[in-house]
Amino acid sequence: MARAMAWDRRPLQTRMVYLGGLIGPFASQSLVAVVPEFAATFDKPVQHASLAVTAYMITLASTMLFSSALVRNVPPHVVVRTAYAFTAAGAALCWVAPSWNGFIAGIVVMALSNAFTLPILQLMLRQLVSPEELGQALGRYFAMQSLGNCVGPLGAGLVSIANWQLIHLLVIALAGAMVLVGVPPVAPIRRERVDEPVAWSPMIVHIFTILALGAGIIGMGTVLIIHLDSAFGMPASQRGLVIMVGGLVAFFVSPRIGSSVDKFGALTIMTVCAVAGAGTIAAIPHLPWPVAIAVFWAVAVSCAQGIQTTVTYSVLRTPGGAALNSSILAFRFFGLALTPLVLLPVYLRSAWAGFALPAVLLMAALGLQWAQPGMRATLRPALKAE
Repeated sequence: MARAMAWDRRPLQTRMVYLGGLIGPFASQSLVAVVPEFAATFDKPVQHASLAVTAYMITLASTMLFSSALVRNVPPHVVVRTAYAFTAAGAALCWVAPSWNGFIAGIVVMALSNAFTLPILQLMLRQLVSPEELGQALGRYFAMQSLGNCVGPLGAGLVSIANWQLIHLLVIALAGAMVLVGVPPVAPIRRERVDEPVAWSPMIVHIFTILALGAGIIGMGTVLIIHLDSAFGMPASQRGLVIMVGGLVAFFVSPRIGSSVDKFGALTIMTVCAVAGAGTIAAIPHLPWPVAIAVFWAVAVSCAQGIQTTVTYSVLRTPGGAALNSSILAFRFFGLALTPLVLLPVYLRSAWAGFALPAVLLMAALGLQWAQPGMRATLRPALKAE
């Protein structure tokens, strides 16, 4: 009887792996959506308050560099359940924090927890599905991440009508569900042997590309929220809707990106996405209507998904790349952390420059990709490579 009950729980627990893909982006993007609100609550300037986003992203990215190695011999389902218990605790601390320092402490706890769940959940999928279904499973997981980027700002905007701090109750509920239901038990993830030398030159180019992507498009959500507030006086609920459009469009676009890479080659898709992403980001401060901004932001976020996919595709086809994939991904979050530190001060001095500089970073990254010797071979279509 006990075995039957455990068997019945496994399909639900497998679905919880995909829910885990939503929670991290939901928590971080709901934070981005209410920067002006918690700036007012804790009596901080907006630029100072935006450093809460930096605290989250720096903690997440730095810990991700070694989090998988720390728990290599621990059953992944135990790691995930424990991490989400800490996520709920961090959200609770943010909810009741009487001071700015207490609020930041709660944010750091959630970031530390996400640094363990993000890579472990992706690695779990490799053991939970057959090899021929892994691509589809990962596509579904990344789509849930896009959905988290979408509903986080919307949820934060809606609850802010009453009290922005209520968003932490939603994070507690989601994390609590992960703790109560759990994920399927799988064997500890062992260290994989890597016999081939790492091609460091292209890896450095990929790291810069991911860093530029994180700062120049994904992290610009923070700047966009402030721009919508200062330029149009939009309340948090409406700002959340604008940010939501980007995540919603990316949710539908994500499953189609991989097939485009296979058909046209990653370098072609990367070029299209980088040029379109740079152009739409640079145009945002010149747009007079929030609806137009929402459309341009949706294009930019979809392009970010395309760049992320093409870089991952290239990393996995480059000698020694598989062992470095998670570390390279961490630089996306370093980029997110840099936006409030580097790009927001530029925006506060000049709106057009604040959005033009990210475009320059993206085009510089694309130029390095094209200039890198041998890069075209790793980025061409897989069928042609054969």
